[in-house]
Amino acid sequence: MNIRVYQVNMSRDPNHIAFMNYESLPKFQGSSEIDSSVYDKVFEGDVNCTNLEEVYQMFNLNHPAGYKARSLSVSDVVEVIQEDGTRDFHFCDSFGFRKVAFEPDKCEISERFCSGEEKDTVSVLLVQAGKYPKLIEIKDSLEAMQALVGGDIEEYMPFEDEVAIICNEEGKMIGLPLNRAIYSEEKVDMRYDEMAQKFREAEKSGQHLNGYIVFTEDSFTEKYPLESRTYIVSSDNKAYRPNMSGYSVFGTSLDGTDKNVRLDAYMAAEKGGKDGWKIERCYIKEREMIEIIAGDFFICYAPISSEKFLSLTPDLEKKYAEKFRYPETFVRTDDGIKAIPYKPKTKDFER
Repeated sequence: MNIRVYQVNMSRDPNHIAFMNYESLPKFQGSSEIDSSVYDKVFEGDVNCTNLEEVYQMFNLNHPAGYKARSLSVSDVVEVIQEDGTRDFHFCDSFGFRKVAFEPDKCEISERFCSGEEKDTVSVLLVQAGKYPKLIEIKDSLEAMQALVGGDIEEYMPFEDEVAIICNEEGKMIGLPLNRAIYSEEKVDMRYDEMAQKFREAEKSGQHLNGYIVFTEDSFTEKYPLESRTYIVSSDNKAYRPNMSGYSVFGTSLDGTDKNVRLDAYMAAEKGGKDGWKIERCYIKEREMIEIIAGDFFICYAPISSEKFLSLTPDLEKKYAEKFRYPETFVRTDDGIKAIPYKPKTKDFER
């Protein structure tokens, strides 16, 4: 199939239709017509698929080499070019695809655009000792990966996401500098008032804390998946007041569809009242150091269904650039080795 893929550019999306299904369009923009001007073209080329469902599978589970945009999602548009030159446009809906009218001439070309002919590079996050992480393009070859880490490569997958750390398998043995610590994260459930108290204690001691609040399905008029109902909240924001947590609870849903929401205005446990959003559970993630990576390493997308490493999607790039944002120095204490983040004196790159 010869296709093109278009995705909403959220910086040009005044009605916030990104990730919204077709039936929701009138509610958000007053019409069910597709506004082509808010879309970017992110891919074009031939793919080894016979129908749209296979296209959906490919762009979610086994991205074409060099693909840099986010996985195919609800609100995306797929253009199919037939052998006779005719073109059809299909809106990715909650279930299946819907044929729509679309004007590609009104779209822009994404900075993450990929042509199906570009099959020799992959976009990875390079993490070097003493430096901020940076996104780079490397050749999709074993030799290029070995050169990047300075020796034979080792694949390490300690995270829930399908991403791999690619590092030098003999990094510690040959004395490469210690780079970043890897942590396991255990979910610890607690009541909302207990989490609020932990936030207050953390801030008073000069630390920051993240927590997660999951709201019940019946808190909303529509049925939302778990990631849409789960909001990450942090004491690390300008509005937070340790003694007034109920007046400064800002959160963002895990899937990114609802950002920087003043949750206390909606929560039944705060000012939302008896008809407000009800809490299903709250939890924090406690960290324990399980490994230290020695030498430079990079992070790539490594879905189980793929035989090769793939380019990071934008959401994964952002997540892991933040996770490994600061370089670390390592000291031995009575309780074991401790990693201390620091800001490099020279900022060659900061995300």
